[in-house]
Amino acid sequence: MKRAAERPTNEHPSLEEKTALSDPQPDHSERAEPKSKISRIDIPGYFDDMLRNVRFRVEKGIRYLDPYWSSYSCFTKGRWVGRKLVDVFQEEFLSVNRFYPIVACKLGRITVNGRRMTDINYVLKDNDRISHIGHRHEHPILDQPIEIIEDNPDLLIVNKPPSLPVHPCGQYKLHTVLGLLRNEYNIEGLRVLHRLDRTTSGLLIFAKNYETDRKFKSLLSTNECRKEYVCMVDGIFPDEGREIICDQPIRTLVVSMGIQCVGENGKSAKTRFRRLWTDGKNSVVQCFLESGRTHQIRVHLQYLGYPIKDDQLYNSEVWGPNKGKDGVYGKSYDQLCKDIKDAHRCSLWHERIDPDYECRMEYMAKEKVEPEAADMPLESRPEYDSICLGCNVVKKIVPRTHFMLYLHCLKYETDDWTFSTKLPDWAINPCEKERACS
Repeated sequence: MKRAAERPTNEHPSLEEKTALSDPQPDHSERAEPKSKISRIDIPGYFDDMLRNVRFRVEKGIRYLDPYWSSYSCFTKGRWVGRKLVDVFQEEFLSVNRFYPIVACKLGRITVNGRRMTDINYVLKDNDRISHIGHRHEHPILDQPIEIIEDNPDLLIVNKPPSLPVHPCGQYKLHTVLGLLRNEYNIEGLRVLHRLDRTTSGLLIFAKNYETDRKFKSLLSTNECRKEYVCMVDGIFPDEGREIICDQPIRTLVVSMGIQCVGENGKSAKTRFRRLWTDGKNSVVQCFLESGRTHQIRVHLQYLGYPIKDDQLYNSEVWGPNKGKDGVYGKSYDQLCKDIKDAHRCSLWHERIDPDYECRMEYMAKEKVEPEAADMPLESRPEYDSICLGCNVVKKIVPRTHFMLYLHCLKYETDDWTFSTKLPDWAINPCEKERACS
């Protein structure tokens, strides 16, 4: 039985300024395979370092958070071992100034295994725990509610709106499904069973306890669970009275961005497609996953020559004149990787950067800098941070196409149960809408 979750009484006040309470307590669509690392982000206390009152405003349907101080922690990834800490920051995190890691290190904002790391030449070791105190400017999201489909002692099933990630990652923490469920719906302690891309909407299943988590992660990784999506693609998708099957293997192309592509040495993947309707320009297509590779539907549709409409990652000529159809890119994998990174650098969204900022950062990176007070609490830090890129840049207005993808997770089912959402408006045949209104 479906029901829309009631939003808090102060969710749509007349004033544009709102308050999101943070009480104490990592562009991936179609990823059905259980990942043990996900459980790390669900441990109690993940949001403990958040300030209790983070203000936000809504303008033209877009929700913006005020900047705030926060601490982010992670363990050293395998590809980081043996590399300098500052080099990892510079190469892995595309949204930071090139001098920022060095300056942050000198100021004592980075710790390794609980100790301040002011040595800019420190080389990362296996299982190092890295923490970073930073001034967080979260990306905006669409101001849309999370629909609660079912809430029982073992599971929470929701209809995720587009524009927000499932769990904290990158420039998102409060503006995530877990963050909003916790702070606006008072739902916490959830275990992530599968994920959807930030821009993908649709069905999400969370476990509420260990036994359910273990049972469902095992189930979701098998063919016993059938997964159905719906999407809108460019062009007239074939309708031959049967399903179109793509079983091209998928490999990782850009590790830091999670970008995938078809490749001979990739992992096996299989998707079945069926056209629902077309208007002669675009087609709405059913998608049935028989494996759960990252971005599987998007990559397979790109390969077939029918990329998802307005897909910022896979519907682009950066993949070649035919946008990657048949896995033909017209360039080497290395060149393709470089071109994709260049096409998605955050600096492309910068309207204007304070001209003194770059000089200040270069000076601080080269000269001696005294560390900040070690015991400075987050709530005592200033609203403006002189080394924070977000505080020193005016950003361009992000178009609405960057908030959503025409891809929706519609249904998960087994022989014993079915969980589903309603079709998004864009997936409904206009002819059916007209008949319903007549």
